Amino acid sequence: TREGRDGLGLDPSDPVASSTRITRFRLRPGDETSCLTLYRPTNPRIIAPESTFFTEPRFSFASSVASTPEESANPWLLLNRTFDDGAIPAIADQTTLMYVLHLGVGDDFTFTPEGRGEVRLRIVGALGDSVLQSELVIGEQAFVRLFPRHEGYRVWMIDTPANNAAEVTTHFEDRLSDYGLDVSSTQERWA
Repeated sequence: TREGRDGLGLDPSDPVASSTRITRFRLRPGDETSCLTLYRPTNPRIIAPESTFFTEPRFSFASSVASTPEESANPWLLLNRTFDDGAIPAIADQTTLMYVLHLGVGDDFTFTPEGRGEVRLRIVGALGDSVLQSELVIGEQAFVRLFPRHEGYRVWMIDTPANNAAEVTTHFEDRLSDYGLDVSSTQERWA
């Protein structure tokens, strides 16, 4: 928002900041769940996008439990589902599901976070090879309820054309260095 950028010391009229689309994610640190992990994580890294992330389909899905035309067109909407048994809907990268977590769409991943009772995440969608292979993704409302100590947004997804990436990276890292911002490109994450 204009106010949020101003509060971070970014000039609201700055052309780079004002023309760059940013999606914020809440973060609960934990074990990496990417293919680089040699063991099955028991305490996964979890992120939750802000609600505006669901307004349009992003990424490609290999499979999902979508049952409506809206969910089929935009499987991110599945994170808004509720289950009678209390399971929390989650989305993960398909490769991570298969080779690291040994799960599939419809399966549950159970863990005990931060001394709480058992939490069950139900996999409702699998992303086809994505840059989100290090974490499980849940809805923001569920995240706030489950992890109230992890306030604010700690991961940002910056959407900019490839020819502006270097300029945008330098711009944000310079202006937000006091906050420890480190930008990594999707190419770096793939590598």
